[in-house]
This record gives sequence, C-alpha cells and structure tokens, in this order.
Amino acid sequence: MKKNNKKIHYIDGARLKRAIIAGSQIVFRNKEHLNKINVFPVPDGDTGTNLALTMTQVNEDLQQSSDRSVSDVSRDLADAALRGAQGNSGAILAQFFHGFAEAVGGRVKLTTKHFAEAVQHAKKSAREAMSEPREGTIITVISDWANSVENIAHKTDDFIELLKNSMSRAKQALKETPQKLDVLKKAGVVDAGGQGFVNLLEGIIHFIEKGKIKDAAHYSSFTKSGADSPRNVSDDIRFRYCTECVFEAVNTDRKKLQRILADFGDSMIIVGGPKKFRIHIHTNYPQKAFKTLNTLGVVTSPKVDDMKKQHRRSFSKKKIKKFGVVVDSSCDLPEDFLVSNDVHIIPVRLTFGEQTYRDKFDITPEEFYQKLAESPFHPKSSQPVYKDVKQILDEIIPDYEQLIAILLPRAVSGTFQVVRNAAKNYGEDKIVCVDGKTISGATGLIVMEAIEAIKQELPLEQILEKINYAVENTHIFISVPTLEYLVKGGRISASKGLLGKILRLSPLVSFNNEGKLVPIGKAFGEQNSLKKMVKMAVEKAEEYEERRFIVAHANAPEKAKWTVEQIRRFFMPEEHIPVVTVTPALGVHAGPGAVGLAFLGKNKKS
Repeated sequence: MKKNNKKIHYIDGARLKRAIIAGSQIVFRNKEHLNKINVFPVPDGDTGTNLALTMTQVNEDLQQSSDRSVSDVSRDLADAALRGAQGNSGAILAQFFHGFAEAVGGRVKLTTKHFAEAVQHAKKSAREAMSEPREGTIITVISDWANSVENIAHKTDDFIELLKNSMSRAKQALKETPQKLDVLKKAGVVDAGGQGFVNLLEGIIHFIEKGKIKDAAHYSSFTKSGADSPRNVSDDIRFRYCTECVFEAVNTDRKKLQRILADFGDSMIIVGGPKKFRIHIHTNYPQKAFKTLNTLGVVTSPKVDDMKKQHRRSFSKKKIKKFGVVVDSSCDLPEDFLVSNDVHIIPVRLTFGEQTYRDKFDITPEEFYQKLAESPFHPKSSQPVYKDVKQILDEIIPDYEQLIAILLPRAVSGTFQVVRNAAKNYGEDKIVCVDGKTISGATGLIVMEAIEAIKQELPLEQILEKINYAVENTHIFISVPTLEYLVKGGRISASKGLLGKILRLSPLVSFNNEGKLVPIGKAFGEQNSLKKMVKMAVEKAEEYEERRFIVAHANAPEKAKWTVEQIRRFFMPEEHIPVVTVTPALGVHAGPGAVGLAFLGKNKKS
C-alpha cells in the first residue's frame, strides 16, 4: 500500500472555517447518543441537543464568514458560539473558542507552535469561566488534549501528525472520566460533554487530513466510549432551572458577576467579555437572577429550562401514550392541571425594547405585568420562533403516537402556520393542528374537553369531534378597563383612545366564530364594564343546559373574585370555577385590570 506523505504546515482562515464546520457534522450525528449518556452536572438528557444547537449557530455564521485570515474566522467563531451557546457544555465550548480567538490575535495563518499557544490560552480561558471546575468532565478532556498538543508541537510542524497524535490523549482522557467523577462511574458512562468535544475533534482531524467537509458528514468511525445508556441515574436535582442569558454592561467583569451570582445556584459559567457575556447557571430562582443582573446592565435572550421535567422525559420508564396535547402559551389553565395532564406549551414571544422573552418560560404572567408597569417600552407579542417549536416537538414527539395541537386563531396570529410547518418534519398526521379560534381561559376550556376525551380512550375522530364542538360552543367576554393599551398596541387610533379616556369608556371585546377579536359593547367606568360583561355572559350561557366557566384576570385578582361570585348567583353555586392569570399575549393589548369570563356550553336548549 502506498504511504500517504501529505503534510499540512499551516492553518489559514479557510482551513479553520471548514474544519470547524466538518467537526460540527460529527457532533450532529452523535447528538442522541450524547443525550442518552448525559448524567452530569444534571441528568437532564440534553447535552447532545445543547452542543448541536451551539454548533448550529457556529455553522450558520461561519458559512457567511470571510476566510481571509485565521484571525477573522476565529473572531467570527467566538462571536457565533457566544450567541448560540446552550447548556453547560455549550457554554464551556464557547469560552474555549473565545480564548482561542484572543490568543490568535491578528495572525493570518497558524503554525503548529502558534496553534499550541492558542489552545493553551483557550484551555485556561474555559476553566476560568467556570465557578467550580470539576475534573472528569469536558474541561478535563480539553485540558489533557491541549497539554498534549503543546508537547507534540515542539516535535513537528505537520498539523496532521499533531492532531492525530494528540487525539489519542483526548480519547484516553475521555475514557478516564468515570475514574475521576463518581456519578459517571456509578452510571457506567463517560462524560457526555467530553464525548462531544472528542467527536468535534474527530471531524476536524478528518477534514484536515482528507480536505472534504461532505466526507466528514458521512464519517462513521467516531468514538463512543463507555456504555450506550446509563444505569443508576439519580433524580436528585438540587437546582431545578437551567438559566441562561446574554448580559451587557460597561463597568463589570467576570469575577464580579461570579460573586454576585454565587448564592443563586451552581454550575455557573460566564462566557465572553469584557462588555458582553453569556451567563449560564443552575438555580431555583431564575427571575431573581435576571432581575439582579438588570440592576447592573442589560439582559437579553433569557432562557429557562426545567431540568426536572427534562430528567423525567429522558430517564423515566414510561409507556408511549396514544395522544398528547400541545398548546401555545396564550392558553391559560391552572399550573397543576397542565402538569398533571402533561399539557405541553409552545411559547409565543414577548419583546420589551431589545429584550425578548419566551412567554411563560422566561417570564411569568405576574412578572410580565410588573414589567408592563415599570418598563419605558410598550411590549410587543409575536408568533413562536420555528426553532423553539421544533425543539419542543423534538422533545415530546417520542412519548406519543399522535399529538393534538390547539392553537391561537389563524385570523390573529401566524402561530398556527409555524406549528403546522414544523409538524411536517414528523410525517403525515403525526401532529393534528386545531384552530382554537379564541384565547386565554377559553382555550383552556377547549383543552380540558380534549383531555377528558383522551382519558375516555376515544378514537382520534371522536376526540376531534368533541374538540371542534368545544371550539364552536366556547364563548369569552373580556372587560378592558381602559383604551390606553389598545392604543399602544395599535389596535385603535390615538384619537379614539383620547376620546375614550375623556369619556372613561371601558370596552368589551370577544372572539367571533372566525377567531377575530371584535368589539361587543362598551360601558362608562370599570365597574359598569364588569357588570355588563357578566350580564352578557349569563344571557349567552342560559342558551345551554350545561356550562363550564373559567375566569382570567390581568393582575386583577379582586375583580376576578367578584366575577366568580356573580356567576355563582346564577349557575354552579357549589362547583369550583378556576381563576387564572391572563396570558401576556392578551395583556399586551388589554392591559392590567382586564378580566375575561369564558364558558363552554353543552346541550343547547331548543
């Protein structure tokens, strides 16, 4: 066999760019395996997903990057990883890239010695970003590999030799992770983040040697160390929420941020600097952490994941259910009902100025109304981002034979179309999308009907019949205390708003049978508006023999209580009427003080 004498004596911008893209292909292919073996720092089964999402952002940005110099590509790589970093391992990898870019400086090309210096600096930078580095994790694999690169770089000027020889040390370090971390040893797996880093290196080396990205995408000899799935996985999660955000400030630094956030939780990683950081922490108080950071600078792109839910989804041994229900976050129901019935939520987006939140994920309704009162910016609501929808569906689709998605009206939002487009990824009829034609507690009543039908083990056709009946026979009446927020949201003109303010008009609105928001009346003053709302609801409810009510309020619990008392004067004196805080998607336009009264009627009187 002819010996391959090819040598690579430098890495320029083009070569680095393509090598990183090739490396990401192996990470993408290995995503599910990484998720399966993820038991540290929390067994939430998402390391592969997080690394894949991090590298997706890197891939997208590098495709557009200039490859004139290794300096340009390194900066673009660091910036992309900072924006896209997800989870513990994604944040560490992002800081590694950030440190690498710092060390590269303004160089056009890298020799093996320059490369070794850069990865040494990157190793130190990644370690410094962590509040409590733990040996036996990705940081150990990075460190051992970087040290091997430094040693070998003194003996060769050939990158193929350098990378292939140092790779053996990375694989050995990965293999040794269970000996350094008891939780890995007990589970019988290697560290998932370390495994992901080794896979990234394998793709990079394959490209450097072969010179083709598409070959890396089909490269099948990537390393899997340890078992394919863990055993003895603990469900002891001390800090429940994986909390992340981008933070910008002038007069701060990493050490100061580490001190300020130290008492909030663990697994803290602060990436970037000196003025822009990506912060990752596991905490039980994500909103308090965001609020603290907002006193020092500007928080954007907040993200909160419930790791206990992720753990149950990844490691609990449960049978695949026949049907599951998905809603968008405009649906309002009591939290215990949502949790006990496994109702899954797709978040709409809320934006205050430059700050964007995933509704009910990154900001609660209560926090939204507080921010609505304090913020100089009037918020805007927008449909869910396709990436969010796809990620949520990816997580839950394995648990069900079919999903039923009950969504915001097509007449007022693009949410239905975004979800339906995402549903095409899973095959025909795997996800059935239903236009709810209403919002808030009224959608909640439709969901309750769907859950009851599923519990009765009815076939899909009959479940959909009951849902469609509920859509057509659910009615909502909304009392809006002022026209101010309808003006700010662009729903009515400023001149009409001024007239309404002078006359103290409080409008009443509803959704028609096409799912459009329509005015249904007006009153002078808030109390008269509430009375008129109840009167209209009672008159409509009397058309049915049976009815189920729900009350939703926008930071107005006393009004909601009064409304419940009034309904009990006419119907259901002994039965429980749920009271929920109204979705911010409606609160953006109705404003604080609004109250919604909805009912589902059955068996129309002749």
